[in-house]
Amino acid sequence: MCGKVGLIGGRIFGFEETDATQKPSTSQGPTRDIMNSSPNQISGQLSRRDFLRTAAAASGVSMMSGAPLARGSLVPYERTLRDRLWMWGHDSGSLVKGYGIGDKGTDIEPAAALEYMGIPNVCMVRFTGTPLPPFDEYVKQFARTKRLTWSIVDGAKNFTTEEKKRQALDLAAKTPNLVGLDMDDFFIGDAVPKTPGGEAQANLTVAQVEAVTKELHVAGRRLDLSMVIYSNQLHLAIKRHVDLVDTVYFWTWKARDLIHLESNFAAYRKIAPAKKTLLGIYMWDFGEKKTIPIELMEHQCRLALDWLKKGEIEGLIFHCTPLCGMKLEAVEWSKAWIARHADDVVAA
Repeated sequence: MCGKVGLIGGRIFGFEETDATQKPSTSQGPTRDIMNSSPNQISGQLSRRDFLRTAAAASGVSMMSGAPLARGSLVPYERTLRDRLWMWGHDSGSLVKGYGIGDKGTDIEPAAALEYMGIPNVCMVRFTGTPLPPFDEYVKQFARTKRLTWSIVDGAKNFTTEEKKRQALDLAAKTPNLVGLDMDDFFIGDAVPKTPGGEAQANLTVAQVEAVTKELHVAGRRLDLSMVIYSNQLHLAIKRHVDLVDTVYFWTWKARDLIHLESNFAAYRKIAPAKKTLLGIYMWDFGEKKTIPIELMEHQCRLALDWLKKGEIEGLIFHCTPLCGMKLEAVEWSKAWIARHADDVVAA
């Protein structure tokens, strides 16, 4: 990488980055003891729920209810935690080449992983280019999945973004529970513009994303459009892209940066105070290719549950399906945590 972005004292800054093939670099935030951190109102700023209520009062329109605020929500969320849980789905064997874990012949399939974890929703991301189209047979495994999304930006090189979009829209037309399109690893590097005042570096321009938003009506319904943002990509320039999508998936790429999750999420909320957001929960440290300590799993899940109850986020995404058959400690801990909290009421 050619540069990095960081967060210090609530300020957002950055340097140029140009390699679209690499994952984002690491953000550096204020050091804090995660065991003593508090999941209270984010960094003392106006909470998202208060922001929405203030906006609603100003406009005379109700913006807070049991259902999420969004243009494209096809299946409103229920009040319990389980209904707001998602998995990041990859085809079996997807982690072998890049990360050296798993095996195509023994990895659990995505739908089986959902059942194992007790999670009803999945974001299918074809970052290795599989499964290959046509997808009709493949998606039969998701017949009992409540909500399914499909990637159109994902790093795979075997189809163009335009081809992936057409494939996904065609699939959505015959798959009623396919509710959205996803743009994974959307911003390039740290998202810093190449020129002052320019667009954030991304796999699609603002105009291209806007064009996608005009194609989301399929079979009498409108699909959601979602994008991935990493905690080191919090440059103000991303706002122009973010404003166009329905949902943001907020991720922390390296587990050691989870100690800064509160401050980084607060910085994100300064850019997108009302955006519907799902918090990404890694169950393996892909940034450094190693296991995640249980104390960091506890930390991020504790914050996530509190933020759900406060209305700061709409749900969680556990990453990812191939891990669920590997008997990893973080996966088994997550499964037990889900079982323990699945019936918790997290929305008014």
